[in-house]
Amino acid sequence: MAQDNFDRQEENTSRALDRPREYPLGPASYYPSPEDEIHLRDYLQIILRRKWIVITVLLTVLTTVSIGTFMMKPQYKATTTIKIEMDKMNILSFNDVYQAQMTSEDSFQQTQFKVLKSRNLAKRVIRQMKLDASPEFSGQKQEARQAAFLKKPDALGEGIDSSLVDGFIGRVEVAPQPRSSLVNVSFTSYEPDMAANVVNALAKSYIDLNIESKYEATQQAREWLEKQLEAMKVKVEQAEEKLNQYAGKNEIIFLETKVDDNGKGGGSENLVTKKLASLSTELIAATSERIQKEALYNELKAGDVESSSLVMNSPLMQGLRKDQAALESEYNQNLKIYKPDYPKMVKLKELIDQINKRMATEAKKIVNSIRKDYEAAVKKEGYLKAAFDKQKQEALDLNNRAVQYLILKREADTNKELYNGLLQRLKETGISATLNASNIQILDKAEVPKWPFKPNRQRNILLALIVGLFGGVGLAFFTEYLDNTIKTPEDVEKRMFMPSLGIVPLYTSYPAAKALREKKKSRPRNAIARPADRQLPVEYISHLDSKSQLSEAYSSIRTFLLFSSAGKPPKVMMVTSPRREEGKTTTSINTAISLTKSDAKAVLIDADMRRPRLHKVFTVSNTNGLSSFLSGNIEFGDDLIRHTDIPNLDVITSGPLPPNPAELLSSYRLRELIEGLYPLYNFIIIDSPPLLGLADAAITSTHTDGVILVVKSGATPRDAAVQAKKVLESVNAKVLGVVLNAINETNIRYGYSSYYQHYYQNNTSNEK
Repeated sequence: MAQDNFDRQEENTSRALDRPREYPLGPASYYPSPEDEIHLRDYLQIILRRKWIVITVLLTVLTTVSIGTFMMKPQYKATTTIKIEMDKMNILSFNDVYQAQMTSEDSFQQTQFKVLKSRNLAKRVIRQMKLDASPEFSGQKQEARQAAFLKKPDALGEGIDSSLVDGFIGRVEVAPQPRSSLVNVSFTSYEPDMAANVVNALAKSYIDLNIESKYEATQQAREWLEKQLEAMKVKVEQAEEKLNQYAGKNEIIFLETKVDDNGKGGGSENLVTKKLASLSTELIAATSERIQKEALYNELKAGDVESSSLVMNSPLMQGLRKDQAALESEYNQNLKIYKPDYPKMVKLKELIDQINKRMATEAKKIVNSIRKDYEAAVKKEGYLKAAFDKQKQEALDLNNRAVQYLILKREADTNKELYNGLLQRLKETGISATLNASNIQILDKAEVPKWPFKPNRQRNILLALIVGLFGGVGLAFFTEYLDNTIKTPEDVEKRMFMPSLGIVPLYTSYPAAKALREKKKSRPRNAIARPADRQLPVEYISHLDSKSQLSEAYSSIRTFLLFSSAGKPPKVMMVTSPRREEGKTTTSINTAISLTKSDAKAVLIDADMRRPRLHKVFTVSNTNGLSSFLSGNIEFGDDLIRHTDIPNLDVITSGPLPPNPAELLSSYRLRELIEGLYPLYNFIIIDSPPLLGLADAAITSTHTDGVILVVKSGATPRDAAVQAKKVLESVNAKVLGVVLNAINETNIRYGYSSYYQHYYQNNTSNEK
C-alpha cells in the first residue's frame, strides 16, 4: 500500500514536471517599437537628469567670476578725440620740402595709428608726466627705481625702463571712427584724474611730435639746399665762362629780343640768322612782285595794247576816250546838217584825230612803263637772290660753328635754372620753417571719468550666468553622450531589443525608506529587537509598506510575469544581472513577496554560492543549504527549507561555500531539487550570480521556465547588458524581460514617477 502511494506520488510529480514544457525554453522574439522622433522634452529630460552638473558648473563659474570681479581694482578710461587729415592743402603756394610721395589715405591713417602707440611718443609722455615716479606704473618707490635705472638703463640711455614703456603702451587704445578722419584715443588708469591728464598729454605730444618732425625735416632740407646751392653756383659760372670764350673766338653774336605785352619773346637771336631771315622775306616779296609785273607785261605783249585792261583802266585814257566819244557824237549829229567839207566839221575831225594820236601816245607810255617796272623787278630779284645765297652760306658756316655753342649754352642755361630752383626752394624752406600749422587737431579733450571702466560687475555676472548655464548644459549633454549605460525603459527596448517587465525607483528618494529609518529611531533602546527589526532591509519594503511606490513597482512586475506567457505563467524563474550589485537579490525577494500576496506559495533559492545574501536578509541559519543538497550531504526535507516571517514564503539558503559552484549546479541534483519543490510551491524563484564572467547563471537558466534580467539604471553599461542577453540566448534560455532597477525620477520619461508618487500618497492619506 505504501508502495502504491509512493508510485502515485512519483507519477503526479512527473506529470507536474511536464507542465513547464508547455512553455518554450527558447528566447522569446521581441520586436522593438520604431524609433520616436527626438522631442524638445527629451532634451529637457537630459538636463533634468544631469541637473547637478549644470548647477555645479553654473555655481562654479558664477562664484569664480563674482569673486574675481569684486577683487579687481577699479580702472578708469578717459578718451580724447583727434582729427587726423592728410596734408592736401598748403598755406604756401609750394609743397613742403620734406614731403615724400604721398600714399593712400588708408595707409596714412594706419601709419598715424602706429605713431600713437609708438615707444618714442610713450617715452615723451612718461618724461613729461613723470610717470616713472608714479607707484601705479613703477610698482616701487622713486628712489628704488632711480637706483635701478642707474644700474641698468635702457638701450637709448633715456632712463626709462622698457617694461614701463610696454606697460604704458598696453594701456593706450586707438579706435578710429568708421568713415571719418576722427580717432578716439583712450588711456586706462586706476586714478580718474591721471587717466584724463595722461591721454590729453599724449594727444598734445603727438601734435608736437608731428610739428617737430616737419621742422627737423625742413632744417635738414635747408642745410642740404645750401650745400647744393654753393656747388651749383660754381657750375653756373664755369659754364657761362666757357660759353663766352667760345662765342668770342668764333665771332658768334646774339642780340637780346624784347618781350611783348603778352609776356612772350625774350631771349637772344644771332645776327647772321636774323639777316638771313630778313633777306629771305625781301626775296620772297621781290619774287612775288616780279611775277606780278611779268604777268602784266606778258599780257600787253600778247594782245592789242589799246584794248588791254591796263590801258583801258588808266584814268587818262578813260578821259580821252570820253572826250573822243563826245566829239564823235557831235560830229555825227552835225553830219546830218553839214557836209564834211564844212569848216566846223573839219575842225571837229581834227579834234578827233588829235585825241586819237594822244591816246596812241599814252598807250605807248603805259607799255614802256610796265616794261621798265618788269625789268626793274627782275634786277631786284636777282640782287636779292644773290645776297640771300651769300647770307645762306654764311648761316650754314655759322651753324657748324654754333653746334658746340648751343651745347655750351644749354649746359649754362640748365645750370642756371637749377641754381634758380635751388635758390627758390631755399627761400621757401626758410618760410616753411617758421610755420607751426599741423594737419592734426584735438577735437574733444578728455574729461575726468566719473565711473570706472573695469570691472563691469553687472556685465561680468550676466556673462558668467550665460557662460555657466550654457557650459553646464553643454557638459551635461557631453556627459550624456559619453554615458553608455541603460537608464530608461526606452533604452531597454531600443538598445537591448527586449521587453521591460517594470521599473523600480531609487530606494533612498522615496518616503518608504524614511519611514523605515524613523521606525528604527523611535524604537526604545532597551526594547528586545526582533530579527526583522534589527535589519530593516530594503528587501522587506514590499512587505512592510505595501502602499509605497516600490511595492507598487514590484506588484507591476508580478502582473507582467503572470501574463508573460500564453496559457499559464512561468513557475520556475531565475533572477540574474549582467554584473554585481545591480539589485538582483532585492528584485528576487520583493518579486517573491509580491507573488505571495495572491495566497500563492513561493520559495526562494539562493543559487549564488559565491556571495550569498538570503540567509543574512531573512536572518536564518546557513549551516545546510543548496550546496549541501547538491553535494549529497543532505536530502530533500525540512533541514533544507527555511521558513520566514513573511507568510507563504520559504527560503533555501546557499549553504557552505563550495570550491566548485558551477560543477554542483550542473549536476542532476539541481533537477531533483526542482522536481521536489514543484508540487509544493506555486512559484520557485532562483537568485543566481551575475551572468558575465561566471557560468553559474547560464547553467541554472537551463532548468527554469524563464529568466528575469535585472539592470541597474545609470550603472549597467549597454554593452554588458547586450552581452548578458547573448549569453542567455546561447544556452537557449527564455528571457521573460528586463527589470530596470534603481531608476531616478529624472530618468522616467514625462514625469510618470512623480505622478504615481503623488497619486499613491494621496490615496494613502485618504484611507487613513
